[in-house]
Amino acid sequence: MHKKVLVSVFALSLVCFIFACTPHDATAQKNLSLTFYGDPGCEACVYSENIVRIFVSTHSEVQATYFLEPYYSNATLMLALLAHLKQLSNQTASIPALVLNKSGSILVWYEGNITEANLEAWLGGTPYVQNLLWVSFFSGLIVGVAPCLLLMASVLGTTLVMVEQRSKFLAISTGLILGIIIAYLAVSAAFLALLSVVGLFLYFKYIFGGILITIGIWQIVEFKSQRSIAFGTPQKVKDLLKTFIEKRSGTYAFLLGMLFALVKIPCFGGVFLSLLYDTWLDSFFAYYIVVYFAGMLLPIVILLVALRIGVQPARFNAFREKYRPHLRLLNGVVLIVLTFVLIFFPL
Repeated sequence: MHKKVLVSVFALSLVCFIFACTPHDATAQKNLSLTFYGDPGCEACVYSENIVRIFVSTHSEVQATYFLEPYYSNATLMLALLAHLKQLSNQTASIPALVLNKSGSILVWYEGNITEANLEAWLGGTPYVQNLLWVSFFSGLIVGVAPCLLLMASVLGTTLVMVEQRSKFLAISTGLILGIIIAYLAVSAAFLALLSVVGLFLYFKYIFGGILITIGIWQIVEFKSQRSIAFGTPQKVKDLLKTFIEKRSGTYAFLLGMLFALVKIPCFGGVFLSLLYDTWLDSFFAYYIVVYFAGMLLPIVILLVALRIGVQPARFNAFREKYRPHLRLLNGVVLIVLTFVLIFFPL
């Protein structure tokens, strides 16, 4: 009974959190306008401009302004434009760029997001950002039940059940969660630094997308294997993780979370990286990441709470072993689907 109540409370709290983080447009659809910035000599700019012009031609209620300047050959113009766009979206800017104004609500989109579907959704009241928030949450949730993550949590659970002090249990649980988050943020910083360097290259997304799809296919091929050839954890790392677990402290739990996440990023981090790629220039970037973390950490939090109220870790490990092939297969399929959705054919 207590378990059902706890799960219900967590589920309700998470739904309320997502609802609160989702922007809502309660005003009438008036003052609709958009401003397009592009360079006539830029192939991607011309392509995006055509999409915008076709959209505007079928929606007379949208006021459109076009700034087509030789930005790439004029450093002064480019710097001024990038500074203006960064001020609007607080993100690294590039061209082509599209600034949308819907009753005072400003969005800034760049090449990957300027699609007919996104424009129709923006106009029709089904916010692009809302779609991606749900994608972010369910992506994190699927990663949260990945076999390797469940294994780490269940192994840690065998130690946690022997911790009687509530404060120590809370310190270990908090340390573990913070360690995972910090590791993800460190990977994010490195990945975004890479994107800022190569983000303007037209074909980079195809290379990156190809890598992610390859990882997804590999997970599908290996889904019945007891041990992954590509993503298995080295024995030395396993021994180190075991040492951290046996220390039974918040500090070592923090290090455990960091080390585990960094080692296992190739296993389940592709989903997160594909999400980063599609949202790093969006003004709602922080919302996507927070909601992803909420989805990913929800299973871990539920597991920790369950351990505290007396559920045996062996039950979680039995679940992991029984459904490991299914979870691994699901993870690979989701990675491939999200790569196509977020990188090749954005929402």
